[in-house]
Amino acid sequence: TSKTMGLRVKQQSANAMAIAEFLEKHPKVTKVVYPGLASHPQKALADKYHRDGLHGGMLWFDIVGGSQAGTKLMNAIQRPWSLCENLGATESIITACAVMTHANMLKEDRLKVGISDGFIRVSCGIEDAGDLIKSLSIALDQC
Repeated sequence: TSKTMGLRVKQQSANAMAIAEFLEKHPKVTKVVYPGLASHPQKALADKYHRDGLHGGMLWFDIVGGSQAGTKLMNAIQRPWSLCENLGATESIITACAVMTHANMLKEDRLKVGISDGFIRVSCGIEDAGDLIKSLSIALDQC
């Protein structure tokens, strides 16, 4: 409900930032896109328009190994993550877009719209960031 929206957005944004920072340092990740990161090409614009430095709960990253590694990640990820083709709510969701949401597209068409074989979409919920990062780290180590 709208009564708890402010609390949820703050937690989702904090989780997304923590996860994005973790992923930027991970050797199996080649790229992380989140507007709160200093590395984001439009960070200044995001800071100007996103109130209170809250950049939302959505981010994406590219995993080394393409769609095969993305599939392995989806098979290995454990709670508190949920695996589904959605943008999430209070639960954190992870999706390997090349083999899930965009699997019906030709690779050439998918690449034209920016979805690489290793494109992983993350929608952060309100769980503990440490728990999310621990589970993600364990799953990435299996890829």
